[in-house]
Parts: sequence; C-alpha cells; structure tokens
Amino acid sequence: MVGSTRLLQSAAWCLLAAACQGQNSAAANGTPAAVTVIAGDVQLAEPHDTLPIPIRFRVTDSKGHPLPEVTVTLAVVLGDGQVPLSTLVTDDSGEVTTSWSMGTASGVQELQATAGATASGAATARLCVAGECYPADRVDGPLSAITPLTLVTYDGSEQAVHPDVVSGHGALAGFWLVATPYPNGNVDVENPSVFHAPKGNTWTIPTGVKNPLARPDQNAAYLSDPDVVYNTQDQRLWLYYRGASNVSNLVYLMHSADGSHWDTPSPVLSVPAHQAVSPTIVHGAPQAPWIMWTVNAGPLGCAAANTTVERRTSTDGSHWSAASAVNLVQPGQAIWHIDVEWIPARQEYWAIYNTYPIGTSCSTHALFVAQSRDGVTWTVGTSPIIRSGVTDDFQDIIYRATLMADPKGARMTLWLSGAKYIPAASVYVWRTATVSTTTANLLAIAAAPVSALSTPTVRPGLPHPEPDGPPR
Repeated sequence: MVGSTRLLQSAAWCLLAAACQGQNSAAANGTPAAVTVIAGDVQLAEPHDTLPIPIRFRVTDSKGHPLPEVTVTLAVVLGDGQVPLSTLVTDDSGEVTTSWSMGTASGVQELQATAGATASGAATARLCVAGECYPADRVDGPLSAITPLTLVTYDGSEQAVHPDVVSGHGALAGFWLVATPYPNGNVDVENPSVFHAPKGNTWTIPTGVKNPLARPDQNAAYLSDPDVVYNTQDQRLWLYYRGASNVSNLVYLMHSADGSHWDTPSPVLSVPAHQAVSPTIVHGAPQAPWIMWTVNAGPLGCAAANTTVERRTSTDGSHWSAASAVNLVQPGQAIWHIDVEWIPARQEYWAIYNTYPIGTSCSTHALFVAQSRDGVTWTVGTSPIIRSGVTDDFQDIIYRATLMADPKGARMTLWLSGAKYIPAASVYVWRTATVSTTTANLLAIAAAPVSALSTPTVRPGLPHPEPDGPPR
C-alpha cells in the first residue's frame, strides 16, 4: 500500500512537473502578436519560377521579442503558386524560411503566414508576362545596337540626360523613367522630369504631370542627376536629385504615390561643391536599409584630375551617415557619374559608370560596369562595355547610364545618355538611348583583355560638357 501510494505520488509529481514545464515553455514563448516579412518581399518572377530570394518571416510578441518554437501556417492566398510545406516551426531567432514557386497567373501574388489566433503577415511577388516586369524589346543584341529614345521634354528640345528607371506595383505599375532636359548644355532647363511606360520602352508623360517636377531654389544654381527608387514599404516613388552651386551640393528628395502627384522637395544632404556628384540610391538590399553612393570630385569638379566614389547609409532614406570611400576604382580612369542597382537574382550590386582618362577633364568617353556583394568591395571590368563613337548621337560623349535586370538576372536593359559636339555652333547635342543584351554577353565584353581597341581615346579640343568646375 505504501509502495502504491508512493507510486501514485511520483506519478502525480511527474504529471505536475510536465504541466509546469509546458506552462514555463508557453510563458517563455509568449503569445504571437506579429508576423513580419524580413527577407524576400516584393520580388519579380516569370511563370513557374522559384523566387531567387527565399521568403523569411519573423514571429514576435507584443514587446517585439522573437518567439522560438512557434508553429507558422503558410498559405498562398493570391495567385496559383505553391510552397513546399504548409507549416513550419520558428527557430531560435523566431524565424521561418520558405521557398516560393510561381504558377501561371500573372499579376501580384501573395503568401500569408499566420501564427497563433490573430498574428499574420504577408509577402508579395509579381508574376510577369509579356514584358510587364522587364522592358526589353530585343534580347541578345550587340551593345552597339542602340535605339534612341523619344522623350518629349518640357522645353521641346528632346535633348535629355541622366536617365534612371524603376518598375512599380499597384498604382505605380509599369516602368518609371526620370531624366533632365539638357538642350545644347543649357543648365537653366536641367530639371528633373518623369515619364511612364506600362511596358516596353515607349515613354509618355504621366496623366496629370506637368514637367519639370522641380526647379532650383535659392540654394541651387541648377539641378541634375535624378535617381528614382520604388519603396516597397510605403509603395511610393522616392525621387532624389542634386542641386549644384559653386558653394555646395545638395541632395533633394520628393515622393509620389501615383507618379502624377508629387510632394514638395526637401534637402536631405548638404556637402561642399562637387562632393556629391551623381547620387545613386538602393533600398531593400540585405546589407543596409538604404545606401547612397556619390562621386567626390573635390573643389575642381569637372576639371578634377581624379575622383573618389563614396558610400553613405540610412535607416529611413532621409537622414544619412557620414561618407566613407569604397574601392571602386577604374585603372587609368576617373569616374564621373555612377548608378548602382541591386540584382536580387544574382545577389549582387551592379555599378555602371562613365569615365575620363585621369588627368584630363569630364568629357567622358567610356562606360564600365562593376559588381559587388556588399557595396563596398568591387570587382571592376577590364574593358568598357560602350565607348564614345558607338553611334553618331554619342560621337563624343558617353554619359550617365542605368540598367535593369530581368527577374532571372539573365538579361539586361541599359538606358544611357551622351552627346556629339557641333564645332560650328560650339555646343553639344545630347540624347538618351536604350539597348538590351544578355548578362553573359555584357560580362564577356567587360572582361575582354585591355587592348588598343578597348582603350578609348578622346577627340582633342573638346570643351567641358557641363558647368561643374572650379568656382568662377
């Protein structure tokens, strides 16, 4: 009897201990209050593709603490794609990771993650068909097959420079191009303007827009170098541009939720003159929430014997850290204008930049590309991908350019600007153009051995193509 009593007591203690352990585990885990997408949101894909970046969700309690050992239920609630498992358990960091394969239904896809009774979050992707996410009209062409763009500039000249392009979702579906008119080098009309293409490479002024989007204020003699970002968090276009004077470089920022209505621009960065040339911004890559690269040309600006590429970071896109130099250096060349893009399918930053020979001036004659995993350490191409003289429009100058990869990172579309000099009128005539090719072809050109043919020469006697020079 005593033994039986002890046995019953032991069993009771075991049951109590197990219950207490379960209670302690539940208390430690807490109640899920939120499920947040921390990687892989808002990607582009083609039918039947698996997204290049896995989707990662984090489960947290009401105080924001991550919750391990919580069951998360996954369901594709929009579109006809699928995930390998419908339930996962969070790891020690409160996270679960899943791949996501697309189906065939075009448009926005949505993957929902649910934890507990009420906590849920969703990741989205966009399935592209018929050029909806990639605007290439031709693929596999040589980089010499450049097609001029017709941009109806507000000044009527159709001379434009500094192109930058992004794609958007929802109210901002399609492609958005920003550029600045620059008729015969007239800085008085070099103001940021916006164009839209539902798909392809035919650009029109968006309904309701009256270009330019901004004009110089009392702090800037002229504007230039626009760079546009589609912010997936607030689903707005963020447009940065540079205001230049003999005293300072200011970087301004303005926003739009529909591409037609824009808020008032405000300065987000101020540095001495020529120390923030060609600001280019990336948002949403893994290394930092926001990254800006600029070219520091020092006090001489366009006449600088050499330049330096610098990097800044931000948590909100408006307040920026101090600049630090990166090792993006093209041997024998000075970098003048730069654009950086994050290529999700390749998990790389790509920089595309125009250069002039060290010791000369900013009559830039070559376009190079470089790649980086972290945006700090870069691998540069040995040869230019495009040189001045490639077309009659670009006889003397290759200028700022940008690029966009298709969802698989296998094809690239470039938009570039440049000019030819008209000696009789003592002016440059500026144009913007586009070209598409495979990524493999572009990289093969960039990796070609340096030779006399791959080392461009500048036509002697060309004047500075812009006013970014020493104080006058």
